[in-house]
Amino acid sequence: MTERTTSSAPWPRLMRAETAARYVDERSVKAFRRAVGKLYPRPIKLSGKGERWLKDQLDAAINNLFGSGATIHDIADLV
Repeated sequence: MTERTTSSAPWPRLMRAETAARYVDERSVKAFRRAVGKLYPRPIKLSGKGERWLKDQLDAAINNLFGSGATIHDIADLV
């Protein structure tokens, strides 16, 4: 099995807390969890899987910080 790196692979649509914390560049999972419900959305709970965060909801929360309704997925979206 090869290890996935953030620079060469896309982010998963559903993320565990550890992955979501890295995605939003929080210092730690603990810091990410403290911001859930305030800055970041609450997770969905999947039977047998636990808590997961949707990438689209994390993106929307970040966009809301800056009052931007537009989602930028790629630098090409700006040009």
